[in-house]
Amino acid sequence: MSLRETLELLEKVSEIATLAGIRGKIEEELLSFVASFAMPDNRSQVVFVRAGLATVKDSHVVTFMSPCLALKSGIFGGLSKSQAIDLLRRNERLILARYGIATLGDQDHVVASVDAILETLDPEEFEAAIWHVAIAAETYERENSTEDAF
Repeated sequence: MSLRETLELLEKVSEIATLAGIRGKIEEELLSFVASFAMPDNRSQVVFVRAGLATVKDSHVVTFMSPCLALKSGIFGGLSKSQAIDLLRRNERLILARYGIATLGDQDHVVASVDAILETLDPEEFEAAIWHVAIAAETYERENSTEDAF
């Protein structure tokens, strides 16, 4: 997908976000729509919405992603066996999100994410997806880190 096509998809994401009452902006250098959310206890959570490379029956997939733990370099990116098992168990209980590992910038992170089909994404679904991902990331981060992941 070309840069121009990616930015056009992000413009659609931004329009849906506006209709959902979500404030954010397109960050061209990150190729993402980025929104930040205030959380309890003076904390915040950032969510990136990226245009995916995949399509489903000619429809574009977007990924909502929120970092919740920066990982160290090394095997499994510094993730211990018990942390990996904990993530798998948490995935089984999550609704409208999943945990995984993704590279953001030059560092790997544990992230909460969910995928959606852009062409059928309405404002209510957008709001639900972005908040579920933000809350899942905040929950994991609060329980497993002393600082914001990103």
